[in-house]
Amino acid sequence: MYQRHDFEIFPVSGLEKVRGGSRPQLFEEENTALVGERFAFQIAYRSIGRTLIDLTYCLEGVPQSKAKVYAVREVPCSYPKAENSDDYLLTDVPCLMPDALMPVPACGIVAKSGLWQSFYIVLENLAAGAHTIVFTIRGRDGELLGQAEYTLRVLKQKLPQTDMVNTFWMHYDCIADLYGLPVFSRKYNRILKSYIKSAVKYGFTMLLTPLFTPPLDTEVGKERMTVQLVDVKKQGDRYEFGFGRLGKFLRLAESAGVKYFEMSHLFTQWGAGYAPKIVATEEGASKCIFGWKTEALSREYEAFLSAFLPQLREWLIEGGYYGRCYFHVSDEPNAAAFGHYKECVGLLRKYLPDAKFTDALSRYEYYEEKVVDRPFVALDATDEFIQKGADGYFVYYCTSQRNNFVSNRFLSMPLERTRVLGIQLYLNGVNGFLHWGYNFYYSFLSRVPIDPFSVTDCMGKYQSGDAFSVYPGKDGAIGSMRAEAFYQGLQDMRALKALENKLGRENVCAFLERNGVARNFSDYPKNTAWLICLRKKINRMIEN
Repeated sequence: MYQRHDFEIFPVSGLEKVRGGSRPQLFEEENTALVGERFAFQIAYRSIGRTLIDLTYCLEGVPQSKAKVYAVREVPCSYPKAENSDDYLLTDVPCLMPDALMPVPACGIVAKSGLWQSFYIVLENLAAGAHTIVFTIRGRDGELLGQAEYTLRVLKQKLPQTDMVNTFWMHYDCIADLYGLPVFSRKYNRILKSYIKSAVKYGFTMLLTPLFTPPLDTEVGKERMTVQLVDVKKQGDRYEFGFGRLGKFLRLAESAGVKYFEMSHLFTQWGAGYAPKIVATEEGASKCIFGWKTEALSREYEAFLSAFLPQLREWLIEGGYYGRCYFHVSDEPNAAAFGHYKECVGLLRKYLPDAKFTDALSRYEYYEEKVVDRPFVALDATDEFIQKGADGYFVYYCTSQRNNFVSNRFLSMPLERTRVLGIQLYLNGVNGFLHWGYNFYYSFLSRVPIDPFSVTDCMGKYQSGDAFSVYPGKDGAIGSMRAEAFYQGLQDMRALKALENKLGRENVCAFLERNGVARNFSDYPKNTAWLICLRKKINRMIEN
């Protein structure tokens, strides 16, 4: 390591949020990984004296194709803590928080006077063996300001694949609004593919598919932009359907790495009271034929579903998609509406008798009734499921999961709280996860678009970071430290699978419990160093 008297530089863990006014604590100069694992660490630096501009960096020790260097950008954490939140946070007051992983600017790097900054370095596809990375920063005249080293030893054992069902909801209108492009146009689809590929990179396997405009986060009586993929033609009481645009969408998604498809909700959110917005061509004009004025179990909507669903099923079977599809009814129906919700499920099963149904349903009695095939259960509602030995359920979190130390991805949370979910999923035998906002760039209830680099709290409604995990770049999605930490958690889960292949699941679970992880989603050591050390232990056990 080399540094001038007026410049500091050293390697730190990828789990540290390097904040301008605080000296980084997680010094880390070596680690291990498995073959096929994506690994991240950081280089922290600051100018002790004056602000320095037009700096350059050089990374040596691995091929450039196997290392990506990002500049970590701070964003506003304007709403760090909601009511009834626990205190496992980095802050409970508004501040700037490092998160966005930006391309390093071509115009030169700035080292701000006295403020800590960091580069986030991602290594992937490295061969087994020791790799020492040398990271150098030079001034505008070429003078050496500082140099730091990091050694990653890649073990010969491979990180196994898993067949996890993992979905982050894509909001197609947000992309169209932010980029100013017609939805599903050629230019739009190039941007969309970048977003889908980024989600796949972060562990995503299932894509929300807008058969019709998803009835999500929409103010009652209002509409979101039409993103409907199914063409509908209405002639009197008869309907004709076209699936050409849907097919093009599914092929694009597959080419980006998607395995599964979740068909958008066929009834409105929080109670299944109404039909979603559906647009059709009637008498040569495009018009909205269903929506807030259409009661869910009306004869008109049932007649539509009776025509549509059998044709959709046949088309999906012929294309080889049907077995990889999950169908949604209504998101988060409340207890008062549950009897009505079951009627809606029954209506859909009438026309899709062999389909897989899933929804966010967190009450255990709903699970007992087997209303849907795979309920997504909120993390803070899983205790009863675990205590009663339930299986065949998935989990999710959103703005409400902020107590009892459950995992989440708010900007105010330490990154190990996001990452620990992977270990918990393994221990509790859960193989599916959902998050509602991969790229929700609107205010609450989709009233107005926002700039996610400036507004991170849906204009005051949700904790900062809840609504999106990636940021908009010129040509597509820009990643985040939170998304990387989530994916590292999934890699921890896969590493535990590798250990299971060696020791058996019972022994691996006992090992986790001895190291402080309980069979729930709340009890684990609340410490970054603990998680780093635990993963090192897992790797040693796999290697030896």
